Amino acid sequence: MFRLFFLLILIGISLNSFASEAQQCGACHQKELTDWLDSDHSKAMNVATDKTVLGDFNNTTFEHFNQKATFYKQDNKFFIKFQENKKPIVYEVAYVFGHFPLQEYLIKTERGKMQVFPFAWDSRDKLSGGHRWYPIYPDEEISSQDRLHWLQPLQNWNGMCADCHSSGLRRNYDSEKDSFSTEWNEINVSCQSCHDHIDDSHYTDNVPTLTALSKSEQKGIGNWLLGKDDKIASWNGPERDNSFMERCFACHSLRTPLTNGISPSEPFLSQFKPALLATPQYHVDGQIQDEVYVYGSFLQSKMFEAGVNCNDCHNPHTAKVKVEGNGLCLQCHKASEYDDIKHHHHEPNTQGSQCVNCHMPANTYMGVDKRRDHSFRIPAPHLTDTFGTPNACNSCHNDKSTQWTLDSVKEWHGSPQFYPAEMQYISLLSGENLTPNSLFSLAKNTALPDIKRATVVSLFPASIQNLAYKYAKMLANDESALVRLAFADISFLVDKHRRIELLKALIADEYKAVRVSAAEQLIASGEVALISTKVLNELYEATQQSLWRGEGNLNASLIQANQGNLEKARAFLEAGISRDPFFVPNYINLANLYRSLGDSTSEALLLAKGLDTNQNSSLMHYAEGKRLIRSQDLQTAIMHFTAANNIDPNNSNYLYILSLALDKAGKTARAVALLKSQTSAVVSTFELLQLGLNFSQKLGLRAEYAYFREELEKIQRQ
Repeated sequence: MFRLFFLLILIGISLNSFASEAQQCGACHQKELTDWLDSDHSKAMNVATDKTVLGDFNNTTFEHFNQKATFYKQDNKFFIKFQENKKPIVYEVAYVFGHFPLQEYLIKTERGKMQVFPFAWDSRDKLSGGHRWYPIYPDEEISSQDRLHWLQPLQNWNGMCADCHSSGLRRNYDSEKDSFSTEWNEINVSCQSCHDHIDDSHYTDNVPTLTALSKSEQKGIGNWLLGKDDKIASWNGPERDNSFMERCFACHSLRTPLTNGISPSEPFLSQFKPALLATPQYHVDGQIQDEVYVYGSFLQSKMFEAGVNCNDCHNPHTAKVKVEGNGLCLQCHKASEYDDIKHHHHEPNTQGSQCVNCHMPANTYMGVDKRRDHSFRIPAPHLTDTFGTPNACNSCHNDKSTQWTLDSVKEWHGSPQFYPAEMQYISLLSGENLTPNSLFSLAKNTALPDIKRATVVSLFPASIQNLAYKYAKMLANDESALVRLAFADISFLVDKHRRIELLKALIADEYKAVRVSAAEQLIASGEVALISTKVLNELYEATQQSLWRGEGNLNASLIQANQGNLEKARAFLEAGISRDPFFVPNYINLANLYRSLGDSTSEALLLAKGLDTNQNSSLMHYAEGKRLIRSQDLQTAIMHFTAANNIDPNNSNYLYILSLALDKAGKTARAVALLKSQTSAVVSTFELLQLGLNFSQKLGLRAEYAYFREELEKIQRQ
């Protein structure tokens, strides 16, 4: 559509006879078109023109660490002269990407790839600190040897960004050529991103209203009813069909694609494998930490549980909230109860009196972009000191202690409620090991939202080595697709015979994400013959979607290696290293493959190459140190183990193997000193303390022996 549009301009044919997708729909849906034109979706991406480019291209120069860019126009085109530790290169801006609060710029590179330029335009007004060039990583220098460098795969538009910024987009990645031929129906997020010419009657704009009508008067209307004696509205009418939100989740989620492009008529879990509530993306209580979008937050919320959907708060075509301020929440929450000083204890019309500031605190990403948490939680200062979770109160009152906040909340609303399942969940996310019975009970406890139950299941391997069949069967048959998906991923904990029985059922699941994960585990179990051709093709299609980056090649190599296809596994790992040279796991796995084949020369050459490319990688130094130990070069191995430990002093494996190597080299006293000084900084301390105890006893170091014994006793008393 886009290419045709501009061809028509060139040959002078009237555009009135060839309308864009949005214009075609707008012929009958004028209001929806008008609303959409006011949305961020309509400005998600566009060709770089005088109308769409917001940045200052009037020969403006901007510098950041070792990078320098001059922005200018020539012949109605936009160019950037960019210098980075070498002679300047001139790039033409092909497209604008977004518009507020930052507008980014896309540069065409080789083989159909487009990359996100490292400087964006801050389109906020000057009073807000905007109207300036802004480095995407403002506080750090991203060198050309960094995986986050703008010419590396993680800054590639085709794979990282494209499917959520254009309608009907297909990435069309050719793995053999390492090239993209990406295409779309409409350059921005238009009608067919959400509507697929199917029955969208359930996608109607159900506006909840504050009303005191009786239930009998509301019968059959279908709305949120706030009765005269109610504090919070409840749904009255036909059962809601909120499945349309899966179209929203397709982009407003942290997820791995399973298909080439997005279809609004397909279920979310048949197109994506969503991320669960793992740290550090989320805090241990589920609050947002990294930029995770909305899906993971909203699925935790009481709103979602009650049947609230996106359109209750957002206009579906502008995507803006329907009412500014507390009025949005007062559609369903009684004003005299909640928009009152006796509830929020702040002066009216102040920041503290705004519902969202307490129940939807915002995090700022990319320096200027504020995103609100959609889990709609009650501030919980009682968790802050114990678990390090933020609370909305201290986010504003950052000059006050947590105890001050807790005392205030107790005075206003009484002591905080402690829900056993929620507290146990937070403890688990904080690193506490639970017994198998406790883990399973928590995973099946429906007092927790499904996404939290699935997260619990995903953490089983950290606490247990085996999962009893009776528990596994219930998880594999759970009503929640997210729980079934999480179980498929950890099914290796089940006895092989029983595991295969459960996985055979899961490869017939209604959702592709579950089928694909079950197929991966069957292959890892050596049972590829049990997978149907259809599901095997789904698995291979899913792996194809990420082959442009290191992680995708690593996953594809594991699937092939588990089938005994070592040459294919090697080819995927080599491709991953070539395309994504700063993704270390591919070097490690390929080196291990060479070692398993008895090719020590190739192993040594590869690790040397990996170290040269990734000199600050603790994992590369660790792998090289282990190779040198096998080669009987103890002194050089100690150098690499020391480097790994210095780079990542919190990793217990590095400290442990360095201590063993020092002891073997006759430097046991140095090992004892290291263990004593560093053990408190790592997570897994028991084995390190035991090692320190043994070494101290070996050398007759009484004070050190007493220290390690006392620390071990502390752990045993816990």
